Amino acid sequence: MKRRPELPAALFLWVAMLALPAAAAPSRAELEERLQRLEAAAQKDDTRALLELSRQVDTLSAELRNLRGQVEELRQQLGRQSSSQRSQYVDLDGRLAELENRTRQAAIAPGLGSDPDSEYRRALDELKAGQYPEARATLDGFISRYPDHELAGNARYWLGEVHYAERDFAGALTIFLQVAANTSAQKAPDALLKAGFCQYELKRDLEARRTLTEVSQLHPDTPAAAEAARRLERMRAEGR
Repeated sequence: MKRRPELPAALFLWVAMLALPAAAAPSRAELEERLQRLEAAAQKDDTRALLELSRQVDTLSAELRNLRGQVEELRQQLGRQSSSQRSQYVDLDGRLAELENRTRQAAIAPGLGSDPDSEYRRALDELKAGQYPEARATLDGFISRYPDHELAGNARYWLGEVHYAERDFAGALTIFLQVAANTSAQKAPDALLKAGFCQYELKRDLEARRTLTEVSQLHPDTPAAAEAARRLERMRAEGR
């Protein structure tokens, strides 16, 4: 019997993809064409256009996930897939991720359905939900965009709280001391208190006692002063 010639792996992959149900997912070429259109629109640097593209990007993401699943299944069938074929899908995925990031940034851009107050509230919601990377990014963006806003000092304080929650006590300490330096700031008492807590966690006991004592001296009759006194008592009980 005459032996059938073997198909090259790349050609076999292409034939197998054509054999898939048409409704399962678009071809790589179709995704490439659609992604190019989205990228062309994004290059116009039109933030409003990017917002309108968000839905299309979500749809394209779902299609790419389906296509990647099919490619992985075919890869297992082939044993070894052409590296050039696989790199094409990796390229699509990376470009899509970059475009998605741009649309997310557009969604929080000033004047487009967002304002300082709502952005500040979103950061607090993210912090309360334990979404620390998201809260840090939102607060960093707020401080960068609205450095003179009346909530900028508070935002910096909450940024310190994010670092504290992540147990980055050194980073939190730097931020809390910056906030506390403005003794008239709304969050100054709390910032000085948390600076003392950071020093406590960092085993810098002498500095911690001095900072916690300053809370009562600079901000008497405040909840922060009462909390500082309790922490000082705890340190004495611990022999620190």
